[in-house]
Amino acid sequence: MSHIEPNIAALSWFTLLWGVCCLAFFQLAGMYPIRRPGEGGAVSSILLVLGNTALWLLLLVGTLAFGYAELRLTTIVVVAGFLFLFIPELFQAVPGRFRDGRAGLAIAGLVLIAALGVLACVAGPYV
Repeated sequence: MSHIEPNIAALSWFTLLWGVCCLAFFQLAGMYPIRRPGEGGAVSSILLVLGNTALWLLLLVGTLAFGYAELRLTTIVVVAGFLFLFIPELFQAVPGRFRDGRAGLAIAGLVLIAALGVLACVAGPYV
């Protein structure tokens, strides 16, 4: 009988990167629609939201490409589904000032940049 997923190292990296994608998605979902500077939104906040969105899209595409190159399709669907289902509970445990404020957006941007760096090192020629 074969294992469910023979490439455990790639599965671990995919799980970590997909978890970051899910957390960033839930944070960014709360930031839209973006308010104009005159309506209570600061220009720096708008730039942080747009920058984090661009970083999130890069990480999302890279993570899915890495998963497609390294893992079985059924593994990707099951792991991504479980994580997307249970990550909101982890997101709710994050203090509100980090979920909704500029500090949280800045930290999330740094985490997304770090995750993109990890993806570049791990994926190498695949992404």
